[in-house]
Amino acid sequence: MEARDTELFQKVGGAFAESMASVFSMLTGREFQMKSVPGEMMEAAAIAALHEGTGILVKANYQKGLNGTLLFTLPLKEGTMLVDLMLGGEGAPAEELVGDSKDALAETFNQVMGSANQTLSDLAGETFAIANVEIQALAPEAAAYTEQLGPGTIQVIALPTTQDSLSTTVHLLFPDLLLQQLKRKLGLGETPAPPPEPAPASVAATLAAPARQAPVATGPMTDSGNLDLLLDIQLPVVVRMGQTEMQMGELLKLTPGSILELNRSADSPVELLVNGKLIAKGEVVVVDGNFAFRITEIDTRAARIRSLA
Repeated sequence: MEARDTELFQKVGGAFAESMASVFSMLTGREFQMKSVPGEMMEAAAIAALHEGTGILVKANYQKGLNGTLLFTLPLKEGTMLVDLMLGGEGAPAEELVGDSKDALAETFNQVMGSANQTLSDLAGETFAIANVEIQALAPEAAAYTEQLGPGTIQVIALPTTQDSLSTTVHLLFPDLLLQQLKRKLGLGETPAPPPEPAPASVAATLAAPARQAPVATGPMTDSGNLDLLLDIQLPVVVRMGQTEMQMGELLKLTPGSILELNRSADSPVELLVNGKLIAKGEVVVVDGNFAFRITEIDTRAARIRSLA
């Protein structure tokens, strides 16, 4: 295996193993341990033999940064056990994956993809995002996998996971075209061109001469001429009363009339967030029949600009 391929598997496998363990642990309230095993190229027909019995195929369709579909496969039995843990059970298996259970697993992998894509986006310097996640059960037959995955080879990375009541292996499947895209995005594709020859000594000496530094501005950072260019930019404004965390099972049990207890007492100030950054606190009031926000504390003008940079 080439060094670049080894690095790719470490980065990609590590990103998905970490994200999956974190999401599984958060949604079930139990600690999951997961690692990645360097992959191998396989024909679609051979993937059916990765699990005994019926398998679950998860499709994550990219809409930004990459073109194509990333896939996961795991045994149906362990997949339904995972869903039961998320819904507050003890990990009981089921014979099929339907209804709320199917939706819960789809949302689980949606969160896995969101977390892993954030890591890969940071490595690549551009945003990766998926449009949706599809879940389906496949019979343990080569023809079923060939029909879904099509011709060509698939890069398979194993993600074994262990937990007190559930141990299984999730396989990460990269179709070859998607894998080549990812290699290029992460700078692990073709060998880069050699650096140019050194410049002659006289030129090098000129290039090495210290440049005269521009004077450092010491005045106020909110120069009105520059700030005017930004004044028409629209930013999302959110008034946050509080927040909480819920297990997937609790979320699916919500009905009209359900009450969610937030992490803030009734007399605590409400927060004003602009572009996701806290800039002020205050209280909710009513103006002409509409809710409004009265500011009681706010950062300085300079601090607000810095927080939005």
